[in-house]
Amino acid sequence: MKSSAAKALVAAFVSMAGAVASADVNPRISFPSELVPVVVTDNSLEWQPQEAAAAEKPAAPAAEVSFWSGWKRNADLGLNGSSGNSETVSVRGLIGAERKTESMETKANIGYVFTNSDGQKSKSRGEANLFNNWNFGADSPWGWFAQGKVEYDEFQSWKWRFSGATGPSYTFIKNEKTTLRGRVGIGAYYETGKLGDDELHPELDVGLDFTHQFSETQKMFATVDYYPSLDEFPAYRVTAQAGYEILLSKEDNLSLKLGVQDRYDSTPGLGNKRNDVEYFVALSFNF
Repeated sequence: MKSSAAKALVAAFVSMAGAVASADVNPRISFPSELVPVVVTDNSLEWQPQEAAAAEKPAAPAAEVSFWSGWKRNADLGLNGSSGNSETVSVRGLIGAERKTESMETKANIGYVFTNSDGQKSKSRGEANLFNNWNFGADSPWGWFAQGKVEYDEFQSWKWRFSGATGPSYTFIKNEKTTLRGRVGIGAYYETGKLGDDELHPELDVGLDFTHQFSETQKMFATVDYYPSLDEFPAYRVTAQAGYEILLSKEDNLSLKLGVQDRYDSTPGLGNKRNDVEYFVALSFNF
């Protein structure tokens, strides 16, 4: 019986091999090229289309961007003079930096202006600014700003003034050419030196920031801040600046800046004018 069963099994195998050979069929198992093996939770293989397998792969974590990367820096230098009935020489210098990301915008600068008229110093003023705006989202116009300023002036009733403010911001216009942002915050200032009272004075800060790119080589900028006093109403201060920038050389990153800056104080102190206006023309090197 066993011998007969073995003979039958061998005969069946030989018959199957002959059929495969006569049909010219490759006995190796193959799978469609568009399928890839995927290991499932029970360690078994499951065949899926390549697109589905690629979609299930976890995305690589986004690389962290250092706060110290992505900065654009500039150095400005202006020299103005006149001669004739009076001899006047004015020097203006500024160093600044700016960084913009999807979540935050940061600006910082420090500048100094010196003027000599007929051999007498008529202006000696320095200023340092720090501004930051946190965006609430890539598609949200809302944000939160904070800014601080240190001023030095030999021709004011004070010698040093420290000020700062923080509050919400709202971007009314933002596209490839134009940006218009409004700000409303609460802050304070502190004046010391000379007739400064060495006291902290609360105030509001209502501001607007505007930029417009006319072309690849020309743009304008403007900013204004209105500071109504909260403890000496109706006293207030206003600072405003507007200018025009022209790219002179793209290879050398050299630009020409023209503009005007005004500082207004409704209570300037004895012997001082309410308006302090400066006109400037400066070369700006970006690096």
